Amino acid sequence: EVTRNFLRVFRKTVSLLIDNGEATSTAADPCIGVGDLNDQNRKLRDAVLQHSVIRCYWSGHNERCRNFGEKCKHLFGQGRQSTSYIAQFFFGLNAVDLIKKRKQINKSKEVVQAAIVAMKYAAANSAWNFT
Repeated sequence: EVTRNFLRVFRKTVSLLIDNGEATSTAADPCIGVGDLNDQNRKLRDAVLQHSVIRCYWSGHNERCRNFGEKCKHLFGQGRQSTSYIAQFFFGLNAVDLIKKRKQINKSKEVVQAAIVAMKYAAANSAWNFT
């Protein structure tokens, strides 16, 4: 059941990226609010937060993206899974958009700087991926 819920989270993100969920979405979403009793380490919750950052950025919901990014900030850092780097990258892009819109400039600058540091770290540890 845990694996199925993870796949639903990924499918929902991919569906949104393909066609905004119009033709490729599924009728059943995972029960995110309830949680999963087998998910002791809250991995599903973390995955949902990370994917929410990506979905909200892609949909143009800057404030929602910032909100979800703040919620999963503790997942960003060196040595994390690639999903956290991807979410941090989109969180950084969202911060750039917020700076352009003249909203929360000081916080956004910190987010952009942290994203740049994380991307440099990821590039240094995976040269074949980022060259």
